[in-house]
Amino acid sequence: MNIRDLEYFQELSRLNSFTAVAQSFKVSQPTITYAIKRLERQFDCELFVKDPSHRSVVLTYQGEILARHIEAILAELAVSQKEIDRANHQEVKVGFPPIIRARILSQLIHKGVDLSFMSSLQMLGGGSVDLLQQLVAGDLDFSFIGSLHPLDHPKLITKELYQRPFYIVVSEKHPLAKKRSVSFGEVLNEPFLILDEGHTHLEAFNHLNDKYRQRANIFLKLSEISIIGQMVGENLGITLLTDFLPFSELEGLVKIPLTDDDNVSFHVSYAYSKSTVLSPLIEHLIELLGKVRD
Repeated sequence: MNIRDLEYFQELSRLNSFTAVAQSFKVSQPTITYAIKRLERQFDCELFVKDPSHRSVVLTYQGEILARHIEAILAELAVSQKEIDRANHQEVKVGFPPIIRARILSQLIHKGVDLSFMSSLQMLGGGSVDLLQQLVAGDLDFSFIGSLHPLDHPKLITKELYQRPFYIVVSEKHPLAKKRSVSFGEVLNEPFLILDEGHTHLEAFNHLNDKYRQRANIFLKLSEISIIGQMVGENLGITLLTDFLPFSELEGLVKIPLTDDDNVSFHVSYAYSKSTVLSPLIEHLIELLGKVRD
């Protein structure tokens, strides 16, 4: 069975016109016709019938069955092609958000683990939301993911490593700096500096803000956590953040626990596709992750 024939079929089921599909793929109309005939011979049935009143074609019952499956088939083929291409080039791509990387690598180094093998991995940073999408699309072999709830996805094998609370982080000059805890309601009028749409932190902020009827104020959304730390240190705003080890080394920052009513947890997991064949490098990484503790 020709993969291109399946792509032609999918487009014809959407456009209902041989001419339109031919134009879409920049091929002749007979090319599309012969492709559909090959599929009809393969499945021993008609997949389309003509609709003379509209000069178009419509799916038969059997065609509708194939159309229901075709998107998943082509998506899985695309993912397998990406995995094979990486294997051919001996590439292993791992999603590793900076906010998670700092804690995990610190723990492994503290335990004396030899991390030299990681030089053979292509580490991609970014936020957990973006990395999860890349993992499902087949662009990554493995990824660490932060989420507001235990990670569960029908296409992924997941393992939770630890969870940590979110904090309100302020400058030591801020009036709230000496508080032992704070509710989200107490900081609604503060200018928030928040990690942007690719990060779970924005989801956490939106979750709490929804609870308080969208009354909190976002001053800036940024992708660089280090810049947020510097700006908070200068008392230009506050942020909502889980534990980030480099922040503990910055002078002038104070993290304040949220009250129990507003407590939100950052769940850290690793994940990989259920259909993937793990490389020896990833298998070794998973073995080492057994040493990571909350």
